Amino acid sequence: MLTVVLKIVDTYGKEHYARALLDSGSQPNLITDRLAQLLRLKRQRSNVEVQGIGQKPEYATESVTTEIRSRRGKFSRNVTFLILRKMISSLPNSTVSVDHWKLPEDIFLADPGFNRSSDVDLILGSQYFFDWFPSAAKIQLSDTLPILIDSEFGWIVAGGSHLVPPSMDSMCCQTVTISTSHLEESLERFWNIEELSARTALSMEEKACEDYYRSTVSRNEEGRYIVRYPKNVNSNTMIGESKKTALRRFTLLEGRFARNLSLKQNYESFMEEYLSLGHMRPIHEEEKPDALECYLPHHPVIKESSTTTKTRVVFDGSSTTSSGYSLNDALCVGPVVQDDLLTLVIRFRKFPVALVADIAKMYRQTITYGLAPSSFLATRTLQQLAIDEGQAYPLGKVALQKSFYVDDFIGGANSVPEAIQLRDELTILLSKGGFPIRKWTSNKLPVLEGLDADCLGTQSSIRFDPDETVKTLGICWEPEKDQFRFNFNG
Repeated sequence: MLTVVLKIVDTYGKEHYARALLDSGSQPNLITDRLAQLLRLKRQRSNVEVQGIGQKPEYATESVTTEIRSRRGKFSRNVTFLILRKMISSLPNSTVSVDHWKLPEDIFLADPGFNRSSDVDLILGSQYFFDWFPSAAKIQLSDTLPILIDSEFGWIVAGGSHLVPPSMDSMCCQTVTISTSHLEESLERFWNIEELSARTALSMEEKACEDYYRSTVSRNEEGRYIVRYPKNVNSNTMIGESKKTALRRFTLLEGRFARNLSLKQNYESFMEEYLSLGHMRPIHEEEKPDALECYLPHHPVIKESSTTTKTRVVFDGSSTTSSGYSLNDALCVGPVVQDDLLTLVIRFRKFPVALVADIAKMYRQTITYGLAPSSFLATRTLQQLAIDEGQAYPLGKVALQKSFYVDDFIGGANSVPEAIQLRDELTILLSKGGFPIRKWTSNKLPVLEGLDADCLGTQSSIRFDPDETVKTLGICWEPEKDQFRFNFNG
């Protein structure tokens, strides 16, 4: 079946585990839209027709580029993927018992769950196919069983077995053509704003996540939202023992701290703040729940460009448990509920008075950062706050629904008084859900008057410093000139 579990890097440099099919018959490399959303990768426009054998052609209108890494050794490769909503059915088409296969105990399997029917998020095509097998070493299990082939990702199960019924669902052969004949249709798709806005048609899984959110969301006496994680239907059987791995990773982290005392101090400060703000609490042995539990390893992510917290703690929901599955495998991702980046930037440029800000610690107000549905739950809660409390704050309500990208607000108004009203309404509205907003910046300094210094995104509310820029949505914006600046290293 040539399936592997590998690491794939998101836009923040964090690794996630993904299941991939190595397919020499596929011209492109493919990624599901679900995984691309989870990784928050920068998308590039494309117009490629993807067609499999006996399948209806489908257009891939976007692509992403990121790094894949082996779970065994240091092998890595930058790969460009076309994005598709869905690629193939689960592989294998049904779970197969391998109790009698007598797999060698000392080998590292590329896909520990190769025999369990499961979705595939990536297809690695013919471009690098033979690079995956530098040694080409093989192990023959028996005359009636598949063979094992050594690869950069570990030992892969390859070939058929008379014990496994063949299925057309398990076959994947992709061919790609780039259409140039329907130029007018392609241009219309490119400029159609509906193509650039968030999708409205939800998949069955996304609809289930939305329904689950609506039926389980609640608020406490402070007005803060309490949400529950949407789970895969097989979640209870997917999570194995996880404490040993978490302890081993923690021991390695302690060793890293011993070599870097500054990192240790920053990490401890971050965790102490977690405790002091009530974003986590110790669990004592006598409180151990009867329900399914999962221990999450954690690690630092360092962002030198941050003006607030340069060292952050990220929890690794993709850490594999003893079953071969991770907590993220057992959770559902959920739909994207905010407008896409390009739509926000285009809308932002329409306002003569620009205004940007961001929500402090938005993820930690509701969920644990690093889990598959975290982005959906956090952003969906902002939408819910607009529904619950927005009637009294018309400008703030529209901004909360239409001008946020994750925790970043990027919007504006037609005049300074309107911008001030928008700023005040948004501040009050967000506070009703326990979300403090900060780093206010505008191209018109009077909009910032009356704000405390710790709420400003610029050095001062009185004047612009020469060539001062702020980061918004990953872009350097020069508020005085109201223009974007792009910095290139190397």
